[in-house]
Amino acid sequence: MKTRRQKAGKRHPLLLYRRTMDRVLSASVLLGFLIALAWGWIYFGEPQRMPDATPWLIAGGLVALVFAFFAFLARWMAYVQPRSDHLRVVTPFLNLKISYRRIRSVHPSDFQQLFPPNDSSWSQRNFLEPFFGMTVVVVELTSYPLKRSLLRLFLPRQMFSTGMPGLVLLVPDWMALSTELDSLQGLWMQFQKPGRKIGRGLL
Repeated sequence: MKTRRQKAGKRHPLLLYRRTMDRVLSASVLLGFLIALAWGWIYFGEPQRMPDATPWLIAGGLVALVFAFFAFLARWMAYVQPRSDHLRVVTPFLNLKISYRRIRSVHPSDFQQLFPPNDSSWSQRNFLEPFFGMTVVVVELTSYPLKRSLLRLFLPRQMFSTGMPGLVLLVPDWMALSTELDSLQGLWMQFQKPGRKIGRGLL
């Protein structure tokens, strides 16, 4: 009797999420720098205001530090990983398991064809510029496991396909991700039997 071995592909970093966290980290560092300037200006220019300003400066500094620390850790915590019976998408606040039965197709695409630079605002082009010319893995779905509006709270807008349910996965090695996903989904399909429920509990 054949048994299905539990296999998993490697964890592929989500570059779009990492880019988002880099922006948060930069903004937090800038905020901390501005708070330090404000403290210096008050301390040397208007020392009589220090007792009133100190609590606010400390609170602002702590907020900047917390955001910077979170962004630094979060940029390394987001990844996608093909598993034996599902595709796993993970961020610090999301652990999404997509059953292979939800996946309609998997194919590569040019990132800038999906999100043309000429159709983007200046800020969007600046955010996406490192990725133009890169290849992504597009995973078309029959439906999202959760409402798209809810998923948008945890994932960048550019990770969603336009026009149909699906995810745009931008990783350092798209060929490895595509190969692992095709292989593990193929093994999963081979072990399907009529009336047998595999991956029960997956979204």
